[in-house]
Amino acid sequence: MTTHSFPFVMDIPNLDAAPYYHVLDSDQPLQQIRLPSGHVATHLTRYDDCRSFLADPSISRTLCNVEGGPTFLPGPTQPELLLNLDNPAHMRSRATVARAFSKRGVESLREHVRTTTRRNVQRMRDGELAPDLFASVLQDLTSSTVCHILGIPLQDRELFRPWSQIIQSAPPDDIPGIEVAVKASFDYLMDFVRGTRHAEPDGFIRQYVDQRASMDDPLTDEEFVGVLLGILLGGDHNALSVMTKSVYTLLCAPALWTHAQRNREQLPALIEELIRVIPIGKLSAFPRITTQAVSTSRGEIPAGTCVYANVFLANRDPAVFSEPLRINPLREDKAAHIQFGHGIHSCMGPALARLEIGIVLETLIEQLPDMQLDRAPKSLAWINGTVLRRPNELPVRF
Repeated sequence: MTTHSFPFVMDIPNLDAAPYYHVLDSDQPLQQIRLPSGHVATHLTRYDDCRSFLADPSISRTLCNVEGGPTFLPGPTQPELLLNLDNPAHMRSRATVARAFSKRGVESLREHVRTTTRRNVQRMRDGELAPDLFASVLQDLTSSTVCHILGIPLQDRELFRPWSQIIQSAPPDDIPGIEVAVKASFDYLMDFVRGTRHAEPDGFIRQYVDQRASMDDPLTDEEFVGVLLGILLGGDHNALSVMTKSVYTLLCAPALWTHAQRNREQLPALIEELIRVIPIGKLSAFPRITTQAVSTSRGEIPAGTCVYANVFLANRDPAVFSEPLRINPLREDKAAHIQFGHGIHSCMGPALARLEIGIVLETLIEQLPDMQLDRAPKSLAWINGTVLRRPNELPVRF
């Protein structure tokens, strides 16, 4: 199969979203945009500029997460969340999850992911579950895996998943609804940390809490819950969005699905290519503020400037990726995508996402090789939130 057989991004209905910002007319060397919050931000779109900027330790997320600060969201989010911390606070909190979410660390989840996926696909084949990959397989996988990691009850999914979805996909004017959902999620996790809810002894929550007495500089309850909230949100709905859109893309592109079936040893490369072109939602990163002058390929950015490093467009930089809009699993470009971010605020879950998507695709190839979408792609319901954007159903026939 030649590379010319593979589709372009625009060939997949609804895969791309309209930018969630407005480009401004400006005579400045670097493009200026207006964020949903009304703030003007310098817009970085080149791969090398975005990568260098995100790796710069002088840029600040904390300065953005204030009342009236530059944001894509309705307002500031929990200050203890990893995405809002600057160093050294970020490094201190991130260290608690570094080992658990490393490539070696997530290997302990392989059996859970494989068993859960195979069981649900088989139940769908047997008619016990609806023939909908999203409803019957994917959302159960990501949510049960998060419960498994944290050591919280599976039945609590009916409680916390609606809060998580509101936080990441509610309309931008629903500030009260988002605030209620954030507080409910924070309080729910705090109950496990303080022991008013029962967490399993082999889960991440209990293991950390039980070891705190022997640590030199343990996180406070609030700091630890900030880490847990990131796991609860990202490990479930964020991972689900990337996985759902990856499977949706394969269902819409027979050339890619055929390639996956015939070249199973190349699945990791296919997964990386899907991740490169598929953003989680309408934004690819959060704004930062420079605390000192920063150099770019098109000039210097002064201190005190709000900057949006557009990872989404950086991953489609034609100077780095040949035919950047083609979904090409045989890509020979040397640069790695930065869809998971770069620098201190890079996503903590890439190894888990790769593991889950890989096992899902392997299972579908084995058990549903002839699967097809059972409806026209344009007719599918989507969630179109700011942070989360994905199909909300994947009906299939096989």
